[in-house]
Amino acid sequence: MIVRDTYPKLQKTTQKTWLDWFDEDRFGSFRKGVPPTHQIRFEHPSGDGTFVNTEVIFHAVGSPEEAEAVGASFELTGFWINEVQFHEKGTVDELMSRTGRYPSPARGPGATWYGGFADMNAPPEGHWTTYMRGDVAVPHEWSDERRRVMEKPEDWKFFIQPPGLIEKVVDGRRLYFFNPEAENQENLKQTYLQQIQGKTQEWIDRRIMNRTGLYSGGKPVYPSYSEDEHATDEVLAPIASIPIVIGLDFGRDPAATAGQQVNGEWKVFDELIGDNEPAVEFAPKVKRWLSTRFPGFEFIFGGDPRGSDRSQISNVTSYDIFMQHGMKVVQATSNNDPGVRRNTVNSVLMRSRGLLISRRCLMLRTGLAGGYHYRRIRGTGAYQETPNKNEYSHVSEAFENMLIIGGEGPRGVGFNAKPPEPVKMGRRRVTLRKCS
Repeated sequence: MIVRDTYPKLQKTTQKTWLDWFDEDRFGSFRKGVPPTHQIRFEHPSGDGTFVNTEVIFHAVGSPEEAEAVGASFELTGFWINEVQFHEKGTVDELMSRTGRYPSPARGPGATWYGGFADMNAPPEGHWTTYMRGDVAVPHEWSDERRRVMEKPEDWKFFIQPPGLIEKVVDGRRLYFFNPEAENQENLKQTYLQQIQGKTQEWIDRRIMNRTGLYSGGKPVYPSYSEDEHATDEVLAPIASIPIVIGLDFGRDPAATAGQQVNGEWKVFDELIGDNEPAVEFAPKVKRWLSTRFPGFEFIFGGDPRGSDRSQISNVTSYDIFMQHGMKVVQATSNNDPGVRRNTVNSVLMRSRGLLISRRCLMLRTGLAGGYHYRRIRGTGAYQETPNKNEYSHVSEAFENMLIIGGEGPRGVGFNAKPPEPVKMGRRRVTLRKCS
């Protein structure tokens, strides 16, 4: 069975492509009924006198419910979903449950192969394939059951075509070059370099660079960030003789990042994402995380000014709570100036070999790639002045604090604060007393 989400798309695109590949003169007649069916029969290429006999059924399936209803009428060997970015995972699950049923074991060995294929352009953020492939981190607020649904089965495989162009960031500008590994270039009416003229960054990223669309309807806060230049699939390890800088973002959805700066290059090793929790819960989690991941290291802690705010029911601040656990947090900035934060990160991104982020930091990488963005103001071509608060904004702001408290502020934007003295977490307990 060949599937598309609607019949008009099935007829105007998928069927036409199929008949270009398997024309009726050589492979058999195509019946334009409901559903359309192609009866294929041809001699096996081995020339041993055997024939291939295949019935190909074309069906529009717009939802998992439709897939269940359609599947109940057919016994399939396999399926192909064309443009699976328009389909829910439930559709795949329903069709998969109908495979392996033809030919019947009663007539011989049964199906010697069964399963499904699917193709797509790079999907938008939130599509189920982005979680299964590891393009985007599974949201931390999801239930365990919902997380399990997004785990890739062992017998599933994803294949990613090379991007149409090679991208390089030079002095903050994205430049594109011919990619000799790009496929099917001889059949293009326009080269990929011609196709990107006048296109938005999102269009280029999804259609040419084959990247998950992260900022539909928005503008990335850090357009100079490049996965190719600033990220690695390796797990990075810190150098023992240098303190690790911890950036913190407070609030109900706190986050932390851990990194070091060596010879002008920042390496970010890991991230920790809170789940709707106050500092009294997040602080001990941070301490356990650092003790487990980086035993024996010294740390420098920097946070946003909100950490010094007192709640309506208590005079104890987030900084106080972290101090109770042996972590002295210093404010990265005095007033959370967005210009200071943006300029600091951009100064690092624009340096040659200025930043490398470990594969452990999937939320941060997703945020910098566009998940952390300015939302478009509806009905206009303008964008909001402040970044959209979402699951990627907190870890991105923790990263900003890490760079500033680690000394990038003075170099990048003239911020006068000096990095605090490193501390080594011990078992010392600090008692807080209320002062008049």
